[in-house]
Amino acid sequence: MKKMLKIAAALAVIGAASQAHADFSAQTVTIDPDGAGGAFGDIAVTSLNWLAGNAVTVGAGGTAGQTIASLNSSLSSGTAVFQSYYQAQLNTFVYNNGGSSSTYTPVGQWTVQASFQEAATATSVGAANIALSPISGTVSIYYNAVKTANDITGTGYSDGIKILQGTIVGGSGTFQNSTFINDLLVSLGQIFTNPTPLTNLDHFGADDAPGIQSIQGNGQSSLVVDIGKSVGDFIDTNFFKTNITSLSLVDGGDVSDTGQLVDPFSQANPSDQIVGYTPQYGGALGDTNGVIAANDGTTFTRNSDFQFQTTNVTSFQYKVPEPGSLALAGLGFALTGALRRRKA
Repeated sequence: MKKMLKIAAALAVIGAASQAHADFSAQTVTIDPDGAGGAFGDIAVTSLNWLAGNAVTVGAGGTAGQTIASLNSSLSSGTAVFQSYYQAQLNTFVYNNGGSSSTYTPVGQWTVQASFQEAATATSVGAANIALSPISGTVSIYYNAVKTANDITGTGYSDGIKILQGTIVGGSGTFQNSTFINDLLVSLGQIFTNPTPLTNLDHFGADDAPGIQSIQGNGQSSLVVDIGKSVGDFIDTNFFKTNITSLSLVDGGDVSDTGQLVDPFSQANPSDQIVGYTPQYGGALGDTNGVIAANDGTTFTRNSDFQFQTTNVTSFQYKVPEPGSLALAGLGFALTGALRRRKA
């Protein structure tokens, strides 16, 4: 059966176009945390609460050999496309029932990874605001019997077995660079000092990224993922016991909230690598995250990526047809809409 996954690595509400006489509503699903009936056995789940994780947009500040003019032109026209990566570990399974809530700690390790391309729009490189539109890519969830993921090194997130894979087909996002905005206000005499200056990238416990600074800011983003669109997409029914039609990974810790992409890191360590990619920091003043790459006034001489801390929660949805439409369509069939379904 075709299924659909809406992810958000921080995150605006996404509505896939739905056909008349059908509706999406949040649902409880049944999950086996280890896929083998052990520990908790089957549990009722309304959301997956992920730990703060890492995301990176490659070359957002420019890449070596690229001209400043060409990047500015593509950003202003909305034709710039960047490669991005995301990964995180699961914190708890959550079951909300009215005013009560129950949580279950994962058996072993659940992790999520995403690799995707985003179309970007901004007035120019290093602008105060940027809009991002995910256009393609893949999301995967893994289970491992032991915990091996390390948020400092960024390794171990694909250990174990893959229990879900889907194809990214859309989404949205924004990010606001507070450091840039307040530097501008200082230059205009509107404020005396910048309250969000460049700072250490790692503010989570010990500084595990010594010598690397970062701009400060926050934003939102989302991914729409269709499970079944591409060869290799699937859901492992040993773990997901309910016929899930839609999942919604919403950043921020509450499925009804829009979440945040944040810099600097304060709830997780900035990882050395994300989905196997090592971020590059290429500011004119040295290794600085989220700034314009060093350049000679015409061409970038270094690569400059943008690494974010991101949090998310996964909720579950079904496509629920109205009773009248079921009668018209016949017993055993749901109406097709943004999620097209076929016989299992």
